[in-house]
Amino acid sequence: LADATRRAEFSDIIIVHETRGQPDGLVISHLPVGPTTYFTVSNCVLRHDIEDAPNFSTDSPPHLIFHNFDANKRLANRICTILKCLFPVPRRDAKRIATFYNSDDVIAFR
Repeated sequence: LADATRRAEFSDIIIVHETRGQPDGLVISHLPVGPTTYFTVSNCVLRHDIEDAPNFSTDSPPHLIFHNFDANKRLANRICTILKCLFPVPRRDAKRIATFYNSDDVIAFR
């Protein structure tokens, strides 16, 4: 799988682990040589499970907010960089926001 993504010149590969249809793990690998990270996923609410979910357009990348990531810690900086690299740079007038909130080494994403 990694060889095929490298040949297609993808910059990252994301693998979602699931058990009985519920996501429970996330692997992010930056190609060609890493880094590779694994995140445990819990309390995941899928978009089709939300009543009256708005129709999101995927053509506009979001502004990213990283809250409570200590800039003086190498691991926090590494995780921020890995997550930032997954998203294109948003336009100034973009109205979408993605928030990553760190609390006791648990990252909430919304």
